[in-house]
Amino acid sequence: MKTPILLLIAAISLGTFAAPAKESWKVHAIDPADPANHLAGADGIRVGDVNHDGLPDLVTGWEEGKAIRICLHPGKEKVRSPWKAITVGKVQSAEDAVFADLDGDGQLDVVTATEGKKRTVFVHWSPAAEELEDESKWTTAAFPGTKEKQWWMYSVPYDLDHDGDTDLLVGSKNAGGSITWLKNPGKDKARQLDLWEYQKICDAGWIMSMRIFAQGEKTFLLYSDRKGERSGIYLLPLLNESPWLGEPVLIGAAGEEVMFLDIAHLDDDKRTDIVAAIRPRSIRVFYQPENPLQVWEDMADLDPLPKQFGDAKAVRVGLLDEDPIPDFAITCERANGRLKGVLWSNVFSEFTAVSNATGIKYDRIELIDLDGDGDLDLLTCEERAGLGVIWFENPLH
Repeated sequence: MKTPILLLIAAISLGTFAAPAKESWKVHAIDPADPANHLAGADGIRVGDVNHDGLPDLVTGWEEGKAIRICLHPGKEKVRSPWKAITVGKVQSAEDAVFADLDGDGQLDVVTATEGKKRTVFVHWSPAAEELEDESKWTTAAFPGTKEKQWWMYSVPYDLDHDGDTDLLVGSKNAGGSITWLKNPGKDKARQLDLWEYQKICDAGWIMSMRIFAQGEKTFLLYSDRKGERSGIYLLPLLNESPWLGEPVLIGAAGEEVMFLDIAHLDDDKRTDIVAAIRPRSIRVFYQPENPLQVWEDMADLDPLPKQFGDAKAVRVGLLDEDPIPDFAITCERANGRLKGVLWSNVFSEFTAVSNATGIKYDRIELIDLDGDGDLDLLTCEERAGLGVIWFENPLH
């Protein structure tokens, strides 16, 4: 079994295996749920600088609220109060929303993937920079080739064919589930959505997360498939010439229910490793072999989650305290009753709660220094108990 050398050296250099700080993390509302105004079911956050001020803005789809919302970072002095939020579109059953400049005008548009009865991929076209905060200037359109075709779950903007235009890789679930390439017809034609081409890349059961993964001169699509006979973690080679795509290769967690994952350097080599949340209660590390298209070594260093927490949903890697040991921020779903839904740890320490028992179904994580104090804060959203889009303030500084 592979030993996490970098972690071990770091711990030895400290003279002890450092335990996470016990101080609680304060929670702040960025865009709280508001059922009276149709804001319910915040489902996922993605990050981008939509107003070009150098600060991280957020986009979220409110699945039960039929609203796609952008939250504008107000600056570190006001970051602990609710942020200015803009509704850029109104579509039902939004499962994912992500920033992407599809028409090359320098303004970030928003792409929304929907499931349920809608089952369509939408784009919300951004207006000119000076009209960004005017909700009436945003326009919404559906990609015709996706309309009511699949339960679309997650999108990655990426120039797959290296022609200078942003394409979309979109994953779905259930009957006919797939990863599909939506090919951009060119910046001057991008708003003519009937000109976008569609190519099915591979079958899927339930795509949970997708990441562009670079190792040396090679690039891959890393994705987790949650359900069915294809469940597991995959790498799909992205090529520098036509046909642009290789075949997906199962590299780990075969037959398991893999949720959100992250990539990070965790040992003494120069290869990037994977950390995955796997239902019901596992946080697992997969160490990359010399050939990334072989099966990766699986280590259950944080398995299982203690009983006071919910089921594993998402994990992100970052330095959350003062030692150099990589830490794992974790969110949970099914955190009912007294169970807690947000926590953190590393391979040498016990699990430490970030949240209290408020909140039931948390989602994917971003680790960003929101308040500018030099440490990483934890951003997420909560879908069931009405917390909405929130962040937890790291107590380190």
